[in-house]
Amino acid sequence: MLFPGQICVDTDSCRVTYQDETVDLYPKQYQLLLLFLKHPNYILSYDFIINRLWDMDHIPTYSSIRTHIKSIRKAFKKVKYSEEIIENVYGMGYRLNPVINNKIREHNSPIPSVSGFQNLLSFKGIEYLVIDDQLIIQYLSPNLIYYCDYPQHLQVGVYAGNPFPELIGLEEVFDKIRKKEDKTFTIKRITRNCYPTRPECINLYVIVDKVEDIGDLGKQLVLVFFEDASEQMIYSNCQGG
Repeated sequence: MLFPGQICVDTDSCRVTYQDETVDLYPKQYQLLLLFLKHPNYILSYDFIINRLWDMDHIPTYSSIRTHIKSIRKAFKKVKYSEEIIENVYGMGYRLNPVINNKIREHNSPIPSVSGFQNLLSFKGIEYLVIDDQLIIQYLSPNLIYYCDYPQHLQVGVYAGNPFPELIGLEEVFDKIRKKEDKTFTIKRITRNCYPTRPECINLYVIVDKVEDIGDLGKQLVLVFFEDASEQMIYSNCQGG
């Protein structure tokens, strides 16, 4: 498996090289690196990493995961790799360095980059989060905090109903989306509750997001889009709708 930037991963021998020089990694560090390379567009939380790489009988501490990530960085520095291959996103988790991420996007597909789509969504007043089958937040867009009545509770790894009470009770709906019994689900005109900077009205759009993972650990995650519908509400009210 060849990644842009002259990083090569041989999944048969579990060997990683940079410019044909071996990057010395322990097995768990190799798995961790591969997890980031296969999820270049996401911020990975500690819980996300643990759920995919460790047995429930041997759950590591967050400190242990940080040590593994530091070891991966050191291993790449030994082969004179100039970038910090894995970055810390404070309060949220870790991500593949955006420089590497951009190279992967350019290498793999001629379509517009993920960052381009994110900018478009933001321009259109749309943010998003991704939740698992327990409604635990796995990823979120940077400006989602402005669409939330309870931003103090918004972070990766928490129950989505804490920052977004409007999602409480929708477990069955999300399960149907995840099982593809329903393709989409929409809630329109959710009015602001208490946070003054939140849009006066938002719409929610729910779809499934299939995460391809190593081994058989792939999960059906749910992607929730939050749209600023304030102008739509004002227009509708003016029209008497």
